[in-house]
Amino acid sequence: MQMNRRFFLHKGALAVAGTTALPGFLVRSVLAETAGAANRRMVVIFQRGAADGLNVVVPYREKNYYAMRPSIAIPQNQVIDLDGFFGLHPAMTSFKPLYDAGHLAIVHAAGSPDMSRSHFDAQDFMESGTPGIKSTEDGWLNRALQAEDQIRRRQETAFRALALGAEVPRTLAGKVPAIALNNVNNFSVAGRGPAPSPAANAFEAMYGGSGDHIFHAAGEETFEAVKMLRAANPAQYQPAAGVDYPNSEFGNRMKQVAQL
Repeated sequence: MQMNRRFFLHKGALAVAGTTALPGFLVRSVLAETAGAANRRMVVIFQRGAADGLNVVVPYREKNYYAMRPSIAIPQNQVIDLDGFFGLHPAMTSFKPLYDAGHLAIVHAAGSPDMSRSHFDAQDFMESGTPGIKSTEDGWLNRALQAEDQIRRRQETAFRALALGAEVPRTLAGKVPAIALNNVNNFSVAGRGPAPSPAANAFEAMYGGSGDHIFHAAGEETFEAVKMLRAANPAQYQPAAGVDYPNSEFGNRMKQVAQL
């Protein structure tokens, strides 16, 4: 994948949530589904920054596209055709096989009903899922997990919902526990390992003895995640034959999703 996008996943996060309450179209288009698989995983990529949608998926057969964009339109002979009317920007060539195989769907003319011209408000509304309402405390993905629990209560595990990044994004904020980690293979808390240091023990005791249920819960989730990762040893993960992850921030994070 070659996308020279400023802010592409820079300081962003990959939000991952285990869920079975997914609509069929979403399963078909964004999940790598294995026949008979008992569990499914959804990977959400939020591209912070901005993109010109008409130059990403180009309506190259629309004459007005070129008439109204004389200096920034993508030349017709450079467009990667999709269906005879729309095509991809030439830098997105690697997406074409996914589209042809039915693994990629494109939603045209989609946007927020909120007319805010603030980039930061727009990002916030995308994560909360409530455009125009700033008082929403949780994110849309956390609410999806909450809704799933209303149908069938899931057993909570440290890795039911996680974000690859420095902190849990607003998308995953809410009642369902979620954790954040920057690197799967180096994930630890205060030097915990086979022989935890006194400082690490004190750190765990501090969280465990906290009277604030939020801090106590956050500490328990994090320490449980450390123990689970140590037992699973994700560093031993080997990609399937033919799978090659680019040596980039995005590529490395996608590999870590697979490790998990």
